[in-house]
Amino acid sequence: MSAFKKSSSGGKTMKRTTFLRGASALTLVTALACSAAHAQTKSRDQGPVEVEEIIVTGSFIRGTPEDASLPVDVIGAEDLQKQGSPSTVELLKALPVSNGVLGDTNQFDSRAQGSEGSGSVNLRGLGSQRTLVLFNGRRMAINPLAAAGAGIVDTNIIPAAAIGRIEVLKDGAAATYGSDAIAGVVNFITKKNFNGLEAGADYRFIDGSKGDYGLNVTYGKVWDNANFLGSIGWQHRSKLSVADRDWANKPYLTNPEAGWSAAGNPSTFIPAAASTTGFRDPSCSTLGGFAGFSGLTPVCYWHYSPFDNLVEKQDAIQAYGEVNADLSAKTKFHAEVLYSHTDVPDWNTSPSYAGLAVPTAEAAAAPTLAGRYYVPANNPGLIAFMAANPTITTTSLVTGAQTTVPSTILAGGAINAANRPYGLGGNPAFGYGPSIGARAYDAFRVSSDLSGEFDNGIGWDIALTYSQEVGIRTGYDTLVNRFELALRGLGGSRCDTDAATPGIQGTPGVGGCLFYNPFANAIPGNAITGVANPAYNSALANSEEVTRWFFQKLSTKQSSRLFVGEAVLNGKTNITLPGGDIAWAAGVQYRRTYFKADYNNISNAAINPCVNTPDFGVTNCTGSVRNGPFMFLGVGTEADKQSGIMAGFGELSLPITQSVQMQLAARYEDYGGATGSTFNPKAAIRWQATKWMAFRASAGSTFRGPPDPQLVTSSITSLQSILGVFRAVDIYGNPNLQPEEANTYNAGVLFKTGAFKASIDYFRFDFKKPIVAEPVAGMVSALYPNGATGANNCGVAAFAALQSRFTYNTNCNTISSIARLRTNYVNGPDIRNSGFDFSADYLFEGVLGGNVALGTNATYISEYKVSAQTVEGVVVSPAFDAVGKLNYQTIAVPIPQWKGDVYAQWSMGPHNLRATVHYIDSYTDRRTAPFATGAYKDTTGAPVTVSAGKTIDKQILTDLAYRVFLPWDTTLTAAITNVFDKDPSYARLDLGYDPFTGDPLGRTYKMGIRKKF
Repeated sequence: MSAFKKSSSGGKTMKRTTFLRGASALTLVTALACSAAHAQTKSRDQGPVEVEEIIVTGSFIRGTPEDASLPVDVIGAEDLQKQGSPSTVELLKALPVSNGVLGDTNQFDSRAQGSEGSGSVNLRGLGSQRTLVLFNGRRMAINPLAAAGAGIVDTNIIPAAAIGRIEVLKDGAAATYGSDAIAGVVNFITKKNFNGLEAGADYRFIDGSKGDYGLNVTYGKVWDNANFLGSIGWQHRSKLSVADRDWANKPYLTNPEAGWSAAGNPSTFIPAAASTTGFRDPSCSTLGGFAGFSGLTPVCYWHYSPFDNLVEKQDAIQAYGEVNADLSAKTKFHAEVLYSHTDVPDWNTSPSYAGLAVPTAEAAAAPTLAGRYYVPANNPGLIAFMAANPTITTTSLVTGAQTTVPSTILAGGAINAANRPYGLGGNPAFGYGPSIGARAYDAFRVSSDLSGEFDNGIGWDIALTYSQEVGIRTGYDTLVNRFELALRGLGGSRCDTDAATPGIQGTPGVGGCLFYNPFANAIPGNAITGVANPAYNSALANSEEVTRWFFQKLSTKQSSRLFVGEAVLNGKTNITLPGGDIAWAAGVQYRRTYFKADYNNISNAAINPCVNTPDFGVTNCTGSVRNGPFMFLGVGTEADKQSGIMAGFGELSLPITQSVQMQLAARYEDYGGATGSTFNPKAAIRWQATKWMAFRASAGSTFRGPPDPQLVTSSITSLQSILGVFRAVDIYGNPNLQPEEANTYNAGVLFKTGAFKASIDYFRFDFKKPIVAEPVAGMVSALYPNGATGANNCGVAAFAALQSRFTYNTNCNTISSIARLRTNYVNGPDIRNSGFDFSADYLFEGVLGGNVALGTNATYISEYKVSAQTVEGVVVSPAFDAVGKLNYQTIAVPIPQWKGDVYAQWSMGPHNLRATVHYIDSYTDRRTAPFATGAYKDTTGAPVTVSAGKTIDKQILTDLAYRVFLPWDTTLTAAITNVFDKDPSYARLDLGYDPFTGDPLGRTYKMGIRKKF
């Protein structure tokens, strides 16, 4: 079993732990930067305090043998301090056992959208919702916004200043802990017996940013029969824009997927008098766009990602307090309370979203123009454009032939296609910058327990825990019909002269009626580069007033609550084996979960279900498509769901001999209703074969019940690339979901002799019925097997049900008319995941006056096989192995085959210097369309192949950290991360790298100081 030498808080020796309800955890946490009150109570000459090993057993049985058979890693606050107090995101991404971590901004992947400001851990890459996160051994409420309510606990609410150690069990543990522990358990444990006051501060320099910094204060008091611990911490992250990193800003034909869109502004127009031809606004290239083609349509590709951030501005605060008291010689009381608030006030995104939904007849200038964004001949922008451009070059949308024609062809107006209200010039409602939304999280948790021992030696523990997290998410999108009305000069809140009559009663361009100008002569310049637009006419600029009228705020407030009551008995039997008495534990648990989702009126499906509901009052949507009134985003249905779970569990500890110990555990959980019940046993054994070598093995079944947000019938909208263009993808809940199930196996060998210790473990997860969202890429490729231009399966009877999942503005064969796609949460295909964990450490004494420690941790994944998946009777995703793959738009996260680190550490007296090298193996983008021959076109329309990025290169990053104990109970830390300033590996993704795996910051410098009083 893995263990660390670790100092307790307050400099006191920490005794060997023999009763821990939380099963283990590895190096996962938040910036415990200045949270380890440590041996600085010793003088500088004395150096760090030596303490006893902490052994984690992951059992409810008191006195379970400290050499139990579970694969556990433990890391303490001091060890994090020696590493330079890495941030939460750095820690989670660096863990060899973890893949696909939330934390960095990643708004272009549906698995991370809406999660800005929150964090997670993802053991084995099986999904963050399948890692059970505990705080002092007890459960926490899920983050209602993360991964569309998939059931992920927000690790950013953990009070870092109060944490003493983190433990990770890298094995399925449902038999002990119940639902969610499929991949393992992470337990954050607070400091014990902390005495005194400690204050800390840190600052991190990041090029292109104002830096990250934080403050924290911890106070503890120990009496004879009681103790108190309190802490408060504040962390600030400064904005880091995509525009501040050259590697994220590549030309279109270098990385077409890195934030380039054909639906832009400047945009494309189709003359009403010649509807088979089109032209792009000639200011496209001047403003920094790429004058290219989407099929035969001339479009202005524009770079939207520089409006976004790699790191969002964020402020977070956590306050924590706990009290422990001996009520009698055999009865103890514990109570704790936690509050956390995280604020992301300026979440940056594109100035506006693409025009996917289309106007209805009520807003159209004529019945024949319904379903099109029509610019009438009296639009001032069009009039000025014709005057400035006597001729235009049009392209046949049928043959691709180009012709120069008089601009008077636009005298009958034009259709605005491949468009959005604002692009390269920014949004005037936000100072000609990005559209700005917000994220905020409030978490509260209180837990208390009584524990003791009866006169017959049987121990007991009764606990109650309540926790909740409330998430608020806001953003903006364009109201479809209002945008069309503004094109016609009927925009603005002052235009309607008769509010009682449906529609807008006014005269175009007169009085309070305002025009929206879709041409580039309304754009002052490129909002990112600052390049001025020579065609700009300030008299034609779009006003903030008309913009705010059609560009409306969507907001949702979602909350999850959890109540847990549990009771455990434990003791020893009268049965004695050669190794000792058989010990046992048994208990019951009741959990009640609650989920609630509220939406503001404009984004509430019950109030505004249709494109033509606002202003026109229509609620019987055309074609029964109830996706709301916005161009891109969908509306939400309010939800209020709760569930109750009953559980009973038991354990046996069998000391078969002095060298062989076995543990047996089983748990029964009943969800009631359609979800049903589950029974999960587990067995584990450890054999100390020689003094220096031991073997361990475990086998069991584990499970995860569906969380409340996925059992409702409402949906959330994600933004995902479909055939090269971002479309709206609606993900619906499913009240008929069944629990996930997995059989888990672990076998390992441990070595320990002198100053050397090592372990090798084999793990395997046979995963059945995982709860997943249906794969977008698979559904699209099944209907369109040859991409955007080849033959497809539209109209084929066998694909009719699959085709019905797509919403089109015109028809299935017109790729550009795809408006949105419906997916559902389902019990998905089986998964088999297996591999090896490696760990080794050696200590050299007496080197340069001190000690040198060398060590390594690594994980090798040999297989991550996903079975074929069917949607509507069609195989949309053939079986594949996710190892070594990017796994874009699949149910798997990026899975490098090798991931690990090597460290060298020198300690002498008060000094500690550590170098760590992190290694992430290369992996492959398994998509074919982006790398196909001639998949893109240059400015002449000639085909271009972009082959770079098929392989995401291996990453080798080096960190240096130094810690020194100074006089006056002061500790100083300094760290350089990414010493050689390496860019993240190039990937054909919107941000130019893989945010689940890579690091966008470059070389950073961090200083921290703490003072104990």
